[in-house]
Amino acid sequence: MYDGQEFLRDKRWCLSRRTLLTGAGALGAAGLLSACGAGDSSASRAAAAPGTVLARTGDVPVGGGTVVDGVLVVQAEAGTFTAYDATCPHQGVRVGAPRDGVITCPAHNSTFAVGDGSRLGGSATRGLTEIPVRVDGTDIVRA
Repeated sequence: MYDGQEFLRDKRWCLSRRTLLTGAGALGAAGLLSACGAGDSSASRAAAAPGTVLARTGDVPVGGGTVVDGVLVVQAEAGTFTAYDATCPHQGVRVGAPRDGVITCPAHNSTFAVGDGSRLGGSATRGLTEIPVRVDGTDIVRA
């Protein structure tokens, strides 16, 4: 019979502390790297395909914006509409609508300018990705 003590003495079945820690470290690193990626915003882009009406001009306040289907539509100045992928380039978290002319990521407080999406501060290393839009009557449409 193969008892527990004999099992522990059989070196074929025992893992060294180094092997165990190396494996756990590699598994943790893989998880960390996948979580820290730039984020895949293809789903938000697919939801807002060209020709998609994103918002009505009256729904986007001057100096503010709204997030629709993964797209942030802003009106930095009266009558000037711009859109950005609402995915923060740092870790792929969705940014919120701007407040006081600043777009903020809730995860790590990266900040972006409402006028051009450029990075103002925080963990992100670049600004938001602009998405082309056009105004068709009162509709803001992805171009």
